[in-house]
Amino acid sequence: MDYKEHYRQDALAFDYFRREKLTPAEIRRTQFTLSLCQIRPGMRVLDVGSGRGWFSLAAAKLGAEVTALDLSEENLARIKAEDPSIEAVFGDACAVPELGKFDLIVALEVIEHLVEPELALKSFRDRLAPNGTLLLTVPYKEVIRYTLCIHCNHKTPINAHLHSFDRESLSALLIANGYQVKAAKRFYHRVLELLRLNRLTLNLPLGVWKCLDRLCGIFGDRYSHLAIKAGLRTESRSET
Repeated sequence: MDYKEHYRQDALAFDYFRREKLTPAEIRRTQFTLSLCQIRPGMRVLDVGSGRGWFSLAAAKLGAEVTALDLSEENLARIKAEDPSIEAVFGDACAVPELGKFDLIVALEVIEHLVEPELALKSFRDRLAPNGTLLLTVPYKEVIRYTLCIHCNHKTPINAHLHSFDRESLSALLIANGYQVKAAKRFYHRVLELLRLNRLTLNLPLGVWKCLDRLCGIFGDRYSHLAIKAGLRTESRSET
């Protein structure tokens, strides 16, 4: 099945806009990701693979000029219905349409799904402002497992994840495609869930959760997510 058709059907089969409350772990992961972005009013933001639109909606509330890009017209329509100020664009991460330059491009849990993630990075590079920031988040050191696809009944990786990344491999991919890495952070240690610390600390400030997440590192490198911020290399800027 063509991957574009796969994601179209996926959005119809699953309700990513479910109305039940997010789990404490999901709340903390989204808060942490948003805290990395330093969003300010008027900032041009491109949310690639926007999915249920949580980031687009949060950035718009902070005053950013947001464009949500996704392969699901269903998801885009629902994002637009929740906040008409968001520009909803049907498009492929590997070939981002000409939408001007953006101060911030985010691809959250996206590039592990792509057959050729380097195509997406090249496409993002063309849309990133000279002093802009690209934020990627991916599962960290994921062990990829397989099941049968509900759409085509063929062997497929669970969650459609095709690649597993660590800091070194993702940084190398960015550098090879014209970026310089600004920061790399592992987050959401598995011990937080094991000890139910997400639930117990949910009403405490995010800073407390961040400290606990770092302290959990004493139990080993058992983080589940990785975030990397990057900008254009000097020679790449001169080409834009």
